[in-house]
Parts: sequence; C-alpha cells; structure tokens
Amino acid sequence: MNIVRRGVYKLLRIREFLKDRAVYWCLLHDAGRKYSLSHFVLWLLRRGRKLVYFYGECHINIYREALGHNAEFRKRYLMVGARDTEYLAAKHGDRLLRRESWSKADVLIYNFGVPERPDVPALSSVLEWIPETCFQISVTNAVFKGYMPQHTERVFANEGYFVWGDKNLNHILSSEEDPEEELSHLAGEDFYDPDYVDRYFSKSLRHLKLYEKGCDIGIADYIEEHGKERILYYSVTHPEQEIMLEISRRLALKLGIAPAGNGGPDAADIMELHSHGEVVYPSVCKALGLPGECKKRAINPGNYNALYTFSEYMREYVRAYRESAFVGSE
Repeated sequence: MNIVRRGVYKLLRIREFLKDRAVYWCLLHDAGRKYSLSHFVLWLLRRGRKLVYFYGECHINIYREALGHNAEFRKRYLMVGARDTEYLAAKHGDRLLRRESWSKADVLIYNFGVPERPDVPALSSVLEWIPETCFQISVTNAVFKGYMPQHTERVFANEGYFVWGDKNLNHILSSEEDPEEELSHLAGEDFYDPDYVDRYFSKSLRHLKLYEKGCDIGIADYIEEHGKERILYYSVTHPEQEIMLEISRRLALKLGIAPAGNGGPDAADIMELHSHGEVVYPSVCKALGLPGECKKRAINPGNYNALYTFSEYMREYVRAYRESAFVGSE
C-alpha cells in the first residue's frame, strides 16, 4: 500500500510541477496587463483559489512539499516560490516585475530572519511589495545547536564537503597532538561532562525560544518535549523529517486547514535534509540518555552520497582538513 501511495505522490508532484510552470508563465506575461491570455489562464488555474507565496531557504521547499500533499490545501491555494518570482524578474529584464508578481500574493509564508541572498530579493523588499491584505506567516528557521557542542564554522575550503566544522578536531589538527590517540578520546562516552551537555542543550533551547518570539510558527516547545527521546537533527541547521512535518502541521492549522491524516505525507514522502550532517558525540548521547542513538546515525557531511559512522566521519574530516586550503580560523 505504501508503494501505491508513493506512486500517487510522484504523479501529484509531476502534476504540481507542471501547474507551477503554468502559474509562473502567467505571472511573467500578466505583469501589468489585464484581459490577456495569461490573465485568463491564471484565472482558470486559480479557480477562486488564493495565491500563497513562499520565501526562505531549504526548509521552505519541504513545507511546500508537505502542504502540497494536503488535499484541502490544494483546493484552497495555489503555490508560488521566491526563487521563481526572481527568475521571472531576471527573464523579463524588468525589476518592476518583482513588485508586480509579489503584489498578487494572498498569503506569504516566510522564514523569519533569513540572511539575504543574491538570487532572491531581500525580505524587507518583499514585505513592502505584498499588498496590505496579504496574510503573513513567519516560520522559525529551526536552528538548534543542542546536540552538537563541537559545532563551529568550517576552517578549510572544500566546496560542498564538511560544510560545518568541529572545534575539537580543529584544535587537535592545528596542534602537535597525535590525531589517532585524540580521536579515540573524542569517541569516548566521558569526553563531554554530562552537566555541561545538559547546560548546553538547555542554553540552545533558550536561544531558540528567544528567537521564536518573533515567529508565528515555532518548534522550541516540541524540541523541549521530545528532544531527549531521540535525536531530532542531522546538523544544527537541518532538522530531521519529524521536525519538518510538525512545522508543516502547524502551518496547516494556522491556515485553518486540518493537517493531513492517514492519507497525508510521512517522513518517507518528503525531501530529507540529511546532507551537511554533523556527528553527535557518544558522550553527548550518553548525557542526554540516548546511548544507542549514535550507533544508529549515518552522517552525510556534504553534497555527496556518502554515509559515515562516527569513526568514519572523524577520520574523513582529518583527511579533508589536511588536503584543503584554509578559509578562516577556529
């Protein structure tokens, strides 16, 4: 039955992709013009539905995908993405198209506090361009460091590989210490003090709660309730599907739509954010009461189909560190 359901979902994705292309074509050709063919086609596609625009980073694509599985959502909304509106502006060669396309938004779902990127307009501009009647929903970026006290910015340049750094490994590799001996020390269940791990987890949760005071949709309460039952993150910026589905459920409720039930998506039906993963130290797992979790985890540190155990990840990090140019410091 799962195979049949996933086959249906694939067909729905193809249908929604073609529909998206048609919507974007209509927005491109309809900018500033009424009673045109594109205006008529857009009217047919909408069939009284509202245009919901999405703005943000990789998480937003998963929310789009999850909401797209909700039949009630599809009946009431037609989806548009930020990258697509920017593509239209570039293709049209007219900056004004940005304002024209965003001015059609009935709903805007956006990641709160996302950094500016060159391929999409700034959020401040988007918020100026949308109409006053647009219903806005700000969503947490769900960044949580509580499982990964070793986390830091990477210090070596290797495009798309080991996107995040490990401050413990960086210290070892920049010193005269023997890496082999130290690696076994890092893998020990007593490396991090349990009290430190608990304080770090709680501090990370407080930071997320503080950040989410500016959001309509948060997730800190869910992490607080379930974060010590299982590991909920691949890396500090990439939650597991459980978190993404919960945020999608809360989005549906915010829109006045019942979350999809037995016929809705599960973790196997939405995109994984397992790339750019980070290790969770055995001592962290033990301190959080999750001693078996580390052995279950397979870590993908980059944009490749690599999956490493804890030990394999650490050794590969050492190799990549030694072979790469440096881009910063610990």
